[in-house]
Amino acid sequence: MQQKSPGVTLRALIIGCILILPNCYWVVQSEAVWGTTYLTIVSLFFNVTFTLLVLVGLNALTKQFNPKGALKQGELLTIYVMLCLGSSVAGNNFLENLVLSLGHAFWFATPENEWSELFFRFVPDWLAVKDKIALQGFHEGQSSIYTIKHIVVWLKPLAFWACFSIVLIFTLLCVNILIRKAWAEEEKLSYPIIQLPLELTRNGTGSVLFSNRLFLLGFSLTTVITLFNGLHFHYPVVPDLRVRTEIGQVFTDKPFSAIGWMPVIVYPWIVGLVFFIPLDLSFSVWFFYLFAKAQRVMASVVGWRSLPGFPYFNQQTTGGWLGLCLIALWLTRGHLKHVVVQALRFRAITEPVQMESRNYRMALIGFFSGLSFLVVFCVAGGMSFWIAITFFVLLVGLETTTTRIRAELGPPQTELAWVGPDTILVTALGSRRLGGKNLTMLTYLYFTDRALASHPMPHQLEGFKIAERVGIRPKRLAIAMMIAVTVGVFSALWALLHSAYKTGVTSGFTGYVGIPWESFRRLAGWMHYPGETNSAELAFIGIGLTFSLAMMLLRFQFLWWPLHPVGYALSTSGWVINYIWFSFWVSWLIKWIILKHGHFKAYRNATPFFFGLIVGEYAIGCFWNLLGITFGFHTYGFFES
Repeated sequence: MQQKSPGVTLRALIIGCILILPNCYWVVQSEAVWGTTYLTIVSLFFNVTFTLLVLVGLNALTKQFNPKGALKQGELLTIYVMLCLGSSVAGNNFLENLVLSLGHAFWFATPENEWSELFFRFVPDWLAVKDKIALQGFHEGQSSIYTIKHIVVWLKPLAFWACFSIVLIFTLLCVNILIRKAWAEEEKLSYPIIQLPLELTRNGTGSVLFSNRLFLLGFSLTTVITLFNGLHFHYPVVPDLRVRTEIGQVFTDKPFSAIGWMPVIVYPWIVGLVFFIPLDLSFSVWFFYLFAKAQRVMASVVGWRSLPGFPYFNQQTTGGWLGLCLIALWLTRGHLKHVVVQALRFRAITEPVQMESRNYRMALIGFFSGLSFLVVFCVAGGMSFWIAITFFVLLVGLETTTTRIRAELGPPQTELAWVGPDTILVTALGSRRLGGKNLTMLTYLYFTDRALASHPMPHQLEGFKIAERVGIRPKRLAIAMMIAVTVGVFSALWALLHSAYKTGVTSGFTGYVGIPWESFRRLAGWMHYPGETNSAELAFIGIGLTFSLAMMLLRFQFLWWPLHPVGYALSTSGWVINYIWFSFWVSWLIKWIILKHGHFKAYRNATPFFFGLIVGEYAIGCFWNLLGITFGFHTYGFFES
């Protein structure tokens, strides 16, 4: 650990807060309004990395003319962490989902869908926006949020949900404070995602990286590719340099036609990121993706394809993720016991021990206080006490597991879609037993657990690891994180409402804004057709959990075991894996060849090239993205999802 440095300075906080607002607006415009690139769906946010790159360039110029005025590495990384936290709440997997849902049911209710009879009576006035006159401008555009009528209608529900969101993220921060030492200092997890920000900001200018020939080669390669692809989007005469095809259409006869859609795409930035994750994980991801396709073929052979839901990939993913959660708890059990002992120790022999005890005690108090607020919020919204407790225990468990995976292995995405606590509860208890009030509140909580790709908890723990690496005080960084979250929440809410009333969610947004339809159609289905416990889905959750635990046990017993349970959980999780599995294979093959023939020294020497692949595509991809947003036209999206 380095000597403590003043990374969290006043100017770093001010710059971070100022930059959060345009970044949130950028995220909303790109993901919701234009739908070109989902900036926050990946582990290393596109917009934040681009902003950091610009800051490093400006800082290098400042250092030439005013060395004392240039930002230090710790300050640049503080800004980076703040932007990650601020951007995480604005994206498609968090507040965008919430804001689009608050008035959705009341705008789209019709006599035919019977939503008003089914669940309107379960929605408190403070929980949602019910005024159809105010919602008209929101959905049709050509209006403004800056009217007294619109502000008054949105003020109460947004105030409650803003508090809810901030407290939820604070509660997760407390969990990170409790586990930080175990995962960063005791187990020494590798944190692959933070490697690029650390290299970009070294010496405050990234001069070591930018002067490396292999980095410049990788950077130039993806710069040219992305530049040509962007030009091809507007001028088809320019060559398209993308490597992409679809091989599922080749298999037209049974049983192989069951393979379905199977794109083969090479994303250079994913090849670059995957190069830094362990070889067994990159192998496991593409192996289990093919294994999932094989399950479809076998189901067709034996005639099981007609069974609803088979082969239950979402349930397998749920079980796999729950297994990973149990594994993480088991590996951290000694530290958690130490945390409790230290928190209850009010007198310590030495000052460091006393400080550690105080930190753990405050984190535990913060966690249980935050959890209590969240439960009370949901109970006030109509949810049963024990259902609320169970929901948040499951949510914290899944969030913590995602954070562990990011810290240990650093995959480019951890989507975990459609397998959240709401789905688990309905599967285990049945919609009939849960009842209308619980189901309605679960629907409004859909923004917290539909997909965990952009959620803030992994960025918090990565921020603490950055603090350890460059000598930033963790306490000060934790405060900076919560400032960033607060600014980010209100910036995101403003950006969403401003864009919606100007453009119109229904008439003008071209991104994926169908998440509210997912949640409320699902709610209507639960209410129309109340169900009991789904034994088949529970069985496949159990299969996924058992398979995950068995693989980890084999890894403990045999060092040569090549399959990782995280690869199994990721390979059936959500939609994004279909786009990126082949890039995993390409990167795995390159890394395997380098390690086999050049050993670790060759791997270390090659890393700047793969940093260059990432930075080049991020830089030019974001340039195209900003160009389209600024001048109001659709442009090249360098990552589909």
